[in-house]
Amino acid sequence: MNRIILSKVKQFEKLAVKFPELKYLGDKVLRQKTRNVLLKEGLEIGEKLGDMLVKYRKITGMGRGLAAPQIGISKSVFVTYVNDQVQIFINPEIVDRSSDENYYRELCLSCGVVWGDVKRPSKVTMKWMDENGQMRQEKMDGVIARLWQHEYDHLQGVVNLDRAEPGSIEFVTTNPLLEKLRDIK
Repeated sequence: MNRIILSKVKQFEKLAVKFPELKYLGDKVLRQKTRNVLLKEGLEIGEKLGDMLVKYRKITGMGRGLAAPQIGISKSVFVTYVNDQVQIFINPEIVDRSSDENYYRELCLSCGVVWGDVKRPSKVTMKWMDENGQMRQEKMDGVIARLWQHEYDHLQGVVNLDRAEPGSIEFVTTNPLLEKLRDIK
């Protein structure tokens, strides 16, 4: 077990050097509620986030989203990487959450090699401005609903470990890509 943890810590150290703009738990910017932006600024931030997320994924094979506070910008923008595409969300707002929930052991680029079991609504409806300046609203479920909630939390000054079930926070010692959503019984 110690060997696995040491290996993860060494990998984290290399990533911290390669991506010095990434902010980690303890940085004040991760605790601030973000401010809305105009389209031009949102696109600039979104493109920067998307470029970084793609580079991070090429190195690690992981990372599905990145929010502006995670690179030190307290603005309301995040990106996701789904189906080999980056999508930019400008001034997003979750407008509805389902009452049914599920669990998932969430990892976060800003929390290094630590994760925890997080309970979240299984479906959400979110509205946001897209890359063309159009307002969109969509209902999503499954892993994408979770991803949206995780990134939206960053814009509210909340990290996944804040929502982790008591006693579930631990070092990552298994492959995060094998994690599955779990229903609440």
